[in-house]
Amino acid sequence: MSVDLATPIAALAGLAGLVPLAVWLVQTRRAGGLRRVLGLPEPAVPARITRPLALACAFALLGLAAAQPLLVRQRERHVRTDAQMLLVLDNSRSMLASSGPRARPRFRRAALFARKLRADLPELPTGVAALNNRLLPYLFPTVDEQAFSSVVARAYGIQKPPPAIDPDPVATAFDQLNEVTTQTFFSPRARKRVLVVLSDGETRPFDARGTLVALRRARTTPVVVRFWHPGERIPHALYRSTQSGALARLRAAGWPAYTETELPAVAQRVRAAIGSGPIANVGYRRSETSIAPAVALAALAPLLLVIVPAGVPRRRRISPT
Repeated sequence: MSVDLATPIAALAGLAGLVPLAVWLVQTRRAGGLRRVLGLPEPAVPARITRPLALACAFALLGLAAAQPLLVRQRERHVRTDAQMLLVLDNSRSMLASSGPRARPRFRRAALFARKLRADLPELPTGVAALNNRLLPYLFPTVDEQAFSSVVARAYGIQKPPPAIDPDPVATAFDQLNEVTTQTFFSPRARKRVLVVLSDGETRPFDARGTLVALRRARTTPVVVRFWHPGERIPHALYRSTQSGALARLRAAGWPAYTETELPAVAQRVRAAIGSGPIANVGYRRSETSIAPAVALAALAPLLLVIVPAGVPRRRRISPT
């Protein structure tokens, strides 16, 4: 752990504190001369230097805050070399549905779930793909957190990319998941592969058991997470939630299927699928936290030592005689 300054030159602003210190020094010399002429005793040393030192400390802290200090942590970045995960995000129009105008739509909930699941498995290389009536990759499996966050926040969206031209109004096709068995969505060295599908489950009819068998033959463990509530609507569209029994049908066919509220169970299922394996060090993970607000707030303490004694008059005790 270390401290870096984002704008070191801005620390020179703390030199502004030299001005009041110079004024104090001149006044102290004049007052000392006057005391000697009048024969008055000198005040105690702590009383003379407390307020000037407090003022200097306050300006020094403000100068440090202006330099924007950052608390830097570096940790080794470990990666599983034998396992990878692909998050498949449904981007069909039905993922726009929500329970109300101000409620979070399904695709937003899916993106949040993806980020949380990725954070729970930082050592597992993770990729992102879009699913409608075709399966297209956004990002191949990686441990780069910044790349993953950027893809989920900016690249993923409804009909980005749009489905292929098809008269069928239901665009989501789970049978397209078979593409991972023939295409290079995973690295050839990944012997353990997990396919996590984040969808509302409103799909075309497909051979659930046959698709599951094909995926398992390709050493791929599929996991489905459904983002769906009855009665959800799409604003300004003639749409109603359908296929209420989608999860039950998938489970009956042998698919591990969960609801959007079961994040811990999904993470545990992924860990069980990949088990233990070799881990390699691929560099360092750097995190930066700004401590400038805390430093600026700390400057208030010495400022109070300067202001409060001068602004609050002392009460004198009056003798009853």
